[in-house]
Amino acid sequence: MYLRYREPVWDTVEVAGAPATRPGPRGPSRRRRDLPGSARPSAPAAQRALPVIDLNGVKLHAVTEAQVISHILAEIEAGRGGVVVTPNLDHLRRYCHDLSFGALIAEADLIVADGMPLVWASRLQGTPLPERVPGSNLISSLTANAGANGRSVFLLGGDPGTAADAAIALKQKHPTSIVAGTHFPPYGFQDDPKQMSTIIQTLSDAKPDIVYVALGSPKQEKLIARLREILPNAWWIGVGNSFSFLAGRVRRAPVWMQSIGMEWAHRLCQEPKRLFRRYLVVGIPFAASLLARSTSRGLTDRLRGMIPGGKPRYRLITSDGQTRAAAPILASPAPPVSIARPPRPSEPQIINSSLMPARALSGLRAMVLLGGSVRANELSSSTGRSILDLPLDNRGSILTQWLAHAHDVANWAGLSRLPVRVMVNQSAPAPLSADARHYADFRVERDLSDYRGTGGVLHDLAEDYDDEDFLLIGNAAQVLLDPLPRIAAELHRKKADVAVVSHDDGTPSGLMLVSCKALRMIAPRGFVDMKEQALPLISTKYDVRVVQYRRPTGLPVRSLSDYVQALRFHHRRAGEHPATDPLAEDWSPTFSIIEAGATVGAMARLHDSVVLGGALVESGAVVVRSIVCPGAVVRSDQTAVDRVVMAGSGELRSPRRRRHAVAAS
Repeated sequence: MYLRYREPVWDTVEVAGAPATRPGPRGPSRRRRDLPGSARPSAPAAQRALPVIDLNGVKLHAVTEAQVISHILAEIEAGRGGVVVTPNLDHLRRYCHDLSFGALIAEADLIVADGMPLVWASRLQGTPLPERVPGSNLISSLTANAGANGRSVFLLGGDPGTAADAAIALKQKHPTSIVAGTHFPPYGFQDDPKQMSTIIQTLSDAKPDIVYVALGSPKQEKLIARLREILPNAWWIGVGNSFSFLAGRVRRAPVWMQSIGMEWAHRLCQEPKRLFRRYLVVGIPFAASLLARSTSRGLTDRLRGMIPGGKPRYRLITSDGQTRAAAPILASPAPPVSIARPPRPSEPQIINSSLMPARALSGLRAMVLLGGSVRANELSSSTGRSILDLPLDNRGSILTQWLAHAHDVANWAGLSRLPVRVMVNQSAPAPLSADARHYADFRVERDLSDYRGTGGVLHDLAEDYDDEDFLLIGNAAQVLLDPLPRIAAELHRKKADVAVVSHDDGTPSGLMLVSCKALRMIAPRGFVDMKEQALPLISTKYDVRVVQYRRPTGLPVRSLSDYVQALRFHHRRAGEHPATDPLAEDWSPTFSIIEAGATVGAMARLHDSVVLGGALVESGAVVVRSIVCPGAVVRSDQTAVDRVVMAGSGELRSPRRRRHAVAAS
C-alpha cells in the first residue's frame, strides 16, 4: 500500500479569503463571525428518501421487498452501487459485541430485516417494519426484475457446485434472468493471494450489476468490503445459505412456517448439531431480551406522546437533513419494474442514511480538533511531524480521516460545509498532510498561550458564535472506529447543552457536543481543564449528559505502540485482514505502509510497519511494528522491532546476532 501526500499548503493560521481572527484576548461581543463553510443549512434538490427505524442500535430501512428492488434498480440505472445487508437476530446480537462486524453493518447502504423477531420487536416499540425481507427471497425476485430490465447477476460462494446449480434454477424459474457468471472459491481463499486475484479477475471480466455472496456471516460481509471497489457501480448482497435453497440441496421451511417466524425450528431440525447453540442457547434468551426492551421502549414513547395517538411514525431523512412523518407501508408482491430516474443533483448528498438521527442538528457551526495530545512527544519529535500527519491508509493521513468524517457530519446536519478548526499550541508542528479536496474546509490555529488549558481554549473559540450554536469537539490524536455522524447523532439525541461520550470502563472518548452558551461560563483567564474543572462548573447551570458506549469509539495515538495498534484495527476494519477479535495481537502482518519518496527493497519484510518518505529499507531487512523515519536506513542484515528508526540512530540488531543470542541462552 503506497501513500502519496499532496503538496502541503497549511502552514499559516488563516484561510485565504476568510475573516481574520484577532490575536490576544477577545472583546465582549458575542456576535458570530462567519468562518469558511459556516453557512446556514442549505436545501439542495430533494432526492427519494427511505424511512429508517432504530432497533437495538441498528438502523433498519422500513421498506418492503418491492421497494428494495425498486431502489436497487434505480440506483443501478443512475450509475451508483451499494451494499445490502439483511440482518437477522444473530446479526443483531453480534452487532453490539463484535466491533468489526458492527462497522460492516453500519456502513451498508441498505439494511433490511431478515427475521420475524426483528419485525415483532419493531412493532412492539411503535415503529413497525412493513414486512420481513429475507435474502433467500430477494435473490429470486431481484434477479427476475433485474433481468426484465437488462441487468445481470453473479453468484459467488456457496458449497461446491451450488452456485452453478442455483444459476440453472434461476434461469428455469425466471427465463428473463441474466446470469453473468458463477464462482466457487476453495476453503481458505481469503488468505491466498492467487485465489483472491482469480476472484477479482473473474468479477472484472463478468462486470455484473448485482453480486450475490453466499459464504455465511460475517465472512461474506468482510469479503464484500474487500471487493466492492473493483465494481463500484454494482450492488453487493450477502445471501447466506440461499444457493443451497435454490439448488435444492437444503429444503426450506414451508411458507406458513416462514410467515409465523418458525423457519428457525425447521432449520434446527435439519442441522441440530451446528445450530443448537446458536438458536436455543444464545438466540432464544437474546430474542426474549430484545422483545422486552422493545415493549418498554414502545410504552415509554407512547407515555411521552412521541407517537401521537399510538400511530406509528417513520423517520424520512431527506437530502436537506429534514425529517417528515410517513404513512405506514403496506406489503405487496414485487412485479417487474421499469426505472426512469433524474440524475443526482450536484449538491453534496447524505452518504449513508442509516446513520441519520431523528432530527438534523441545524445549530452545528464547527468541529474543533484539539491538538493538546499532538504536542511534542516521542512520536512527533522522532518523525519531525505532527501526529496528525502520520499515514493511516491509501486515502491519506489521520488528519485527512478527520476531515472526511467532518464532510460526512456536514451532510448529516444539512450543512453545505462544516468548518474544521485544528487547534495546536505554540511549539507543536502544524499538520500539513490534508488532502487537497479539504483545503477550503479547515484551518490550523495556534493557541496563543501554552497555559490556557482545554477549557480556556474552548471559551475563547465560543466568542466567535451565538449562544445557541453548537461545537463538535474532539481530541485530534486518535483514530476513530465508528463513523463520526453516528457518534454525533448519539450526542444530539441527548438534547443537552453538553453531551460527552464515555466508555463503560469510565474512560472518556475525547468527543463532545457543546453549546456555546455553556462554554461562556468558563473563566476568560487562568488555566481551566475541561474535564476536571469546566464540566463540573457548567453542570451547575446547564444540562450535561453522558453517552455511554460499550466499546471504544476511537483508539488514541500517543506512542508507537498506540499508533501500530490503531493501524492494525483500522486496516482490519477495512476488510484487508479479517480477524475474529479486531483488537487481538497475532503474528501475521496486517498492514505495511510505504510513503511516497521512500525506498524499500523487493525482498525486504515489513510487518505492521510504516516507512516514511526519504527512508531506505534494503532487501533482506526485517521491520516489525516500527516506523522508519526520513533519512533513516535499515540495512539488509538488520532487524528493527518495536522502535522508531531515525537517521543516525544506534546500530540495529542483526538476525545473525539474534540467533546467536538465542542459542547462547
